[in-house]
Amino acid sequence: MNFALRLPALLTVLILAACSTPPVSDAPDDTATGRTAPEGLSELPLDTDRPIAELADELPDDLKRSELIRLNRAPQTAEGYTLELAKIFYLRGEPDKTERLLNRLDYPQLSATMQRDFALLSAKTELMLFNPRASLAWLTGDAVPLFDSLPLPQQIEISLLRAQAYSLTNSPVAAARERIFIHPLLTDEQKHSNVQAIWLDLQQADPEALAVLAMVQTAPDYSGWLELANIYHEYQNEPMRLVRGIEGWQQANPRHPAALDLPDSLLRLTESISSQPEHIALILPVSGDLRGPGQAIADGFLAGYFRAKNEGQDVPELRFYDEANGDVRQVVTSAIEAGADFIIGPLGRNQVMQVESVNSLPVTVMALNRTDRQVINNENVIQFALAPEDEARQVARHAWFSGHNVAAAIRPQGEWGERVASAFREEWERLGGQLVSTESIPAQDDGRRYLAQVRSLLDIDQSQQRSINIQSVLGTAVEIEPRRRRDLDFIFMAVEPDQARQLRPLLNFQYAEDIPILATSSIVATNDTGRDRDLSGIRLVEIPWLVSDSAEAEALAALDIEQFSTYSRLYAMGLDAWHLVPQLPYLRSAPEAQYRGQTGILRLNERGQIERELAWAQYMNGRLVPLTLSPTLEAEESPRPLNGSQ
Repeated sequence: MNFALRLPALLTVLILAACSTPPVSDAPDDTATGRTAPEGLSELPLDTDRPIAELADELPDDLKRSELIRLNRAPQTAEGYTLELAKIFYLRGEPDKTERLLNRLDYPQLSATMQRDFALLSAKTELMLFNPRASLAWLTGDAVPLFDSLPLPQQIEISLLRAQAYSLTNSPVAAARERIFIHPLLTDEQKHSNVQAIWLDLQQADPEALAVLAMVQTAPDYSGWLELANIYHEYQNEPMRLVRGIEGWQQANPRHPAALDLPDSLLRLTESISSQPEHIALILPVSGDLRGPGQAIADGFLAGYFRAKNEGQDVPELRFYDEANGDVRQVVTSAIEAGADFIIGPLGRNQVMQVESVNSLPVTVMALNRTDRQVINNENVIQFALAPEDEARQVARHAWFSGHNVAAAIRPQGEWGERVASAFREEWERLGGQLVSTESIPAQDDGRRYLAQVRSLLDIDQSQQRSINIQSVLGTAVEIEPRRRRDLDFIFMAVEPDQARQLRPLLNFQYAEDIPILATSSIVATNDTGRDRDLSGIRLVEIPWLVSDSAEAEALAALDIEQFSTYSRLYAMGLDAWHLVPQLPYLRSAPEAQYRGQTGILRLNERGQIERELAWAQYMNGRLVPLTLSPTLEAEESPRPLNGSQ
């Protein structure tokens, strides 16, 4: 799913949404601000021993100024009181308490006005609780006609909430379309923020889906946005053509919202293209255990370099160095003295740590591995790695925003398995998910170990023990079929290919064939595709390079198919390293800036590490096939017209 890593920006929007106008009731005002809960409320909701006015007084000053009079109403019914109290807790940023109060109310029995307030407050609360699908159910379902009576500003607010929910549920085109539709109705300040959000959504969208939509869309503003997005996706690896394409689009669409206010990230990208390095040094292992990976990265880098050169693009001077040749810090110094103004490498983790320890570096170093740094020790050292932790976090986000709540996990024994499992657990629990069972499996199965661990994961041993206890009580044999636990929504799997091939049949045999399995790319054997029939149905994240067509991939595979199969992901990493060079100033400019590469959608985090968001794929009949959104479905949807809009 293409949304995950954009959570920091979206969370800011959601926090601001909590400070926007809450649902407005039609009940008359009442200045009896000391009124407490009315009689007839059988079970007092949270804090009802305190007056509404006292609770409202704890709100921030801006909310008190705008909403205190409405919140100080004295509701005449228990239901009205509970709903007003829920609004206060929402405005105080306490969605859990808001939800508990809303759960006390019987929605079908409320008046139409209260149902409207209930629906909108529920939608907002679900967004604050990271439940965008539940929020969309209120914003696009049967409650929608209730919103038609609201003033135009609140209908605009609902459209913005709907756009946020679409973004979080991996529907970026629907989110962008919602925002494009309401853009003319926004204030100037809102318009600037809206332009940034539209562009962020279109960057997230599948380029092929955008190309299809551009051919059928006729609304001027919408089609203009699609044309701009298609220019960006088509020329992102050809910097000068991208600049010319954007300038040409602006000239052809002078009154388009994006031409009048070009998205900030596009401005920064075009500015960064004008200052590119002239001399790049590649510091890679030419000898030793990492020679093969180093060669694959170099070949991928050169594939991009020579393609650009053959197309007439300006390319920098290149020089290669062996990172295994003495102290890598001296190698870096030698490269800089020889004129390098940009360095790619080293690859070894220890060598990356050594480069980070250099007090001052006059040039940017894009290291090809990741350390455990929590802060940036050296601002000129960027870390680019195929880190499995990114994949684990992406699986957690996808599962949560797909509506899952309860997970189990299987990972290998050892440091790698612990790192990946910890990344998944931290992200899953941060979102609110439950991890109820984890199994750490050995590298090899002795014929019984994996079976025992699968049974433990699914709680089947407990089921059998209950059967034994029943037989003991009855004093006779009882035929009871063992049962697995029924609370699991999915199983997270981060294991080696051979382990996955053994585990999937065992899970099926132990009554778990209907439990979805979401995996990392570690289960994919890139050099052996003939034994994966048992993996059918497993969904996983994988680099786009391996699930889509690539001219560079075909050319590199033709040179040495065995070498390419063994190190295919590293060839893609080398190619992305080449394309990232002109993109780095842009990626540094804003957290939402991104580059759609062969190893995934790439962003630079606050620790100076490039994070990846991978493509989704699924095993079907032993083959790995890409999973994509259908552009047709998104093309058929249309936003609801707002009262007062043209």
